[in-house]
Amino acid sequence: MSQREFPLAELHCAFEDIPDEVAHHQTEPPPLREVYVVPGHEKALNPETPVVVGDRGTGKSFWSAALNGEETRLLIGRELRKLRMDTVRVSWGFSAATDNRWHPSRRVLRSLRGQGFEAEDIWRAVLLHHLAGACGLGGWPAGADWAERVRRVAEAPELEERLLAEAHDRLQRLGKRHLFVFDALDRLGDDWRAIRDLLQGLLRVCLDLRAYRAIRTKLFLRPDMWEDQAVSQFPDASKLHHGRVLLEWRRVDLYGLLWHWLGNHPGAGAAFRDWCKDAHGHEFEPIRIGSETVYAVPAALRTDQDEQAKLLEDIASRYMGRDRRRGRTYTWLPTHLADAKGQVSPRSFLLALKHAHTATQDRLAGGTPLLHYEGIKQGVQEASRIRLKELQEDYPWIQQVLAPLQGMTVPCTAKELRQRWHAEGVVQAISSPPLDNAELKADDRAYLPPHALEYAPPGRSPEDALIQAVIEIGVLSRMADGRLNMPDLFRVAAGIGRRGGVRAIR
Repeated sequence: MSQREFPLAELHCAFEDIPDEVAHHQTEPPPLREVYVVPGHEKALNPETPVVVGDRGTGKSFWSAALNGEETRLLIGRELRKLRMDTVRVSWGFSAATDNRWHPSRRVLRSLRGQGFEAEDIWRAVLLHHLAGACGLGGWPAGADWAERVRRVAEAPELEERLLAEAHDRLQRLGKRHLFVFDALDRLGDDWRAIRDLLQGLLRVCLDLRAYRAIRTKLFLRPDMWEDQAVSQFPDASKLHHGRVLLEWRRVDLYGLLWHWLGNHPGAGAAFRDWCKDAHGHEFEPIRIGSETVYAVPAALRTDQDEQAKLLEDIASRYMGRDRRRGRTYTWLPTHLADAKGQVSPRSFLLALKHAHTATQDRLAGGTPLLHYEGIKQGVQEASRIRLKELQEDYPWIQQVLAPLQGMTVPCTAKELRQRWHAEGVVQAISSPPLDNAELKADDRAYLPPHALEYAPPGRSPEDALIQAVIEIGVLSRMADGRLNMPDLFRVAAGIGRRGGVRAIR
C-alpha cells in the first residue's frame, strides 16, 4: 500500500465525527446514511418474526424507527430483498412517544386500566384504529379518545372481529401486509404488575392475529422482560417463544458497521471508498433512495473476517502490543467490549474506536496507525464507562449493585458477593423505587427493581436472586467451577480488578 494513497486526513475527521449520543430521537427514522443493514439481522427485521429480544444498545429502537420510516424501510428492502418490504405498511403499536397519536401513552394506559378495561381490548383498539384509517373501514370512532375506542371494542366484540377480518381481506386483495411495531415496552406501566398485565394481553392478541396473514406484529423486548415467566403463563404462549429472534451483533457485523460509517461519511466517504477499491479491490455499491445516495458495504467486507482484518491492519495496530503475544487487534477489541453473554453493542464499539483515535492522536499526533494499541485500550476504558451509564438508564439499580463490589477481584464466589451486598443492605435499597412512580412525568422512565427479587425460590436468599438477575442482563456470568466472572466492559468502569485484564478505573 502506498502511504500517499491512504486518506489519513479524511479518516481523522470521520473518527472524530462519531456521535457521542444516539443521532435519531425516539420515533424519528434515522438518517439514511447511518442505516447499516446488517446481514445477520434479516430474521429480526422480517415482518413475519413476532418477537425480537435485544439488550440495551443492540438496536431495538433504531430498527423500530427504521421500519416505520418509508425511505429507511425501502433501504432495508433493497438490501434484504427476501423480506419484500415494498409490500409492507408499518404503524407504531407502542413507542416512547407520549402524544397519544398512534397509541395510548403510559399515563393513558394507567387511566384505561383504572377504568376497568382489559389489556387485550386496549391493544385491539390500537390495531383497529390504524387499520380503519389505512383500509378505509367504516363504523370506527376515529375521532374519539382512547377510552371511547377501547369501550367500542369491549362492548362490541363482533364489530371488532368483523372490522379486523375486513381489513385483512382488503390488504390481501392489494397484496399488502400491515406490520405493527411495538418498542419501549418497559414504559407500559409504573410497576412490574402493570407491565406484565399489559404485555401478556398484547402477546395474547399477537397470538390471535397469527391467523391473519396480512396483519403482522413485531415486539422489541428487553431480555429480562422476555425471560419473566409470569408474562407467558397463558395457553399456546410457547408458539411465540419458538418464533422469537435474538438481536445480536457478530464480530463481522461490528466491523461492517465501521466500514459503513467511514464509507458514508460526508467528508471522508469518497476518499475511503476510492482507497478501498484501489488498495484492497473492494467497491461500494451506490443505492439511490429518493434524493439521497447510500453506499452499500461490499459483501466481502461484511462477512469475510480475513478481508476485514486486512483492512483494519491498515488503520490500527495489528497487535495489542509489540508483538502477537498480546493478541490481534481485530479479535481483541470486540472481545473486550462484550458483555457476559458475549454480546457487543454497536454503540460501544464505535465509541471505543472514537476514543481510541483521540487517545492515539494525543500520543502520536498526525502519525500512523490511526488507532494505536495503547489508544485502543483507553478507548475500551471510556466505552466501558459509557456502557455502564447506558445500562443504568434501563436498570437504575445496577449502580447500587456494583458500588459495594469496587476494589474486589473477579472471578469470585457467590458467597463473596452475598456478603458485600448483605453488609450494604443492597437488596432492601433496590427493592423499592426512590420516588413514587405515579408522580413521574410522561417522559420519565418508571423505576423497576429486578423482577427476580419477587420470585426468590424457597431456600435461596434474595442475594442469590439478585445474582441471577445480574446474570440475565449480561453483567455477570457463572463459570464451570461455580465462581462468578464479570466482563471487562462492566468490570473496568466499576473499579473491579482482574489479574491480566484491562486496568480498572479507580
